[in-house]
Amino acid sequence: MGKTKWAGITKEQFDDFLVNPLENLLFAMMTIVALSRLKFPEAWQFSINNITIQQILLAIATGIIIVCIVSLILRFLDFITLVVRMRSNLGSSPGERQLLFFFKDFIKMIVIIFGIIFILKYSFKLNIGNLLTGLSIVGAALALAAKESLENLIASFVIFFDKPFATGHLVKVKDITGTVERIGLRSTRIRTADKSLVTVPNKQMVDSVLDNWSSRDLAKNEMRILLSADSTSEELQTAISLIKEIFASKKNIDNFTVHLQDITNENALIMSIYYTRLTIPLDEANDLRQQLNLEIKSMQEQNHLFTSGIRAVKLIREDPEITSD
Repeated sequence: MGKTKWAGITKEQFDDFLVNPLENLLFAMMTIVALSRLKFPEAWQFSINNITIQQILLAIATGIIIVCIVSLILRFLDFITLVVRMRSNLGSSPGERQLLFFFKDFIKMIVIIFGIIFILKYSFKLNIGNLLTGLSIVGAALALAAKESLENLIASFVIFFDKPFATGHLVKVKDITGTVERIGLRSTRIRTADKSLVTVPNKQMVDSVLDNWSSRDLAKNEMRILLSADSTSEELQTAISLIKEIFASKKNIDNFTVHLQDITNENALIMSIYYTRLTIPLDEANDLRQQLNLEIKSMQEQNHLFTSGIRAVKLIREDPEITSD
């Protein structure tokens, strides 16, 4: 067999996903048709509980065909998923691909359930109506026992249709902060800043207060500058004006505020808040942080805005530093 027309799909993958399951189905059908043409010896003409050997073989053959058909459908779904993954760079977002993978798993589960029902009906000749009635009672009991799993399944649909976040987004839920790697039927997997993989039940992702940092346009940064409590009001006003000039000179800062927040017996606290674009590379954000610290420190030294000791300039950035491998 020659190369497939799907770019990136090898011949081995194509055979594994489509050709082999199809060959198994055709082989099973041809074998069953051939066996149905044979005449069995008299010794084989017996029955078990009024069921003849021919009926038993027919039931087994029917079950084998149903299993082969179900296997072919499942492998075809895997093949479609592989094609989409190979073409993931053609404009589709990670969220759209994850949605496809989610529905692939869901459809595979439905196909398996229908396969079992068809085997019970055509191989074991069971009345599906009565069976479903009985299973509904059992299902109600199982639903009560598996209440959490059912709630997580429903929550997964809420996530995909309401779209509070998607694969690849940086989110914070409760005390967990990280990048969403996969959204499953039961849980969501989040890669944290320390590279650990945290599994969060989908119900918690829906019920908890979730902050989707990827939907922000700007990142908030806080800078606390401690000056001596002995500084005069004029010195503090000068410091605030000079700090504003430092922030205004930085092109990567979109907006900022500088104000005197508190005065204690030891320090006068000047609170500075500035906003930067989330698209700024991490190296540039770190360089900007360093420049601000050094220039504010230099401003303190030039204007003698501390009377004793060295007053540290502390910068706190709200967003976590998620470094790439």
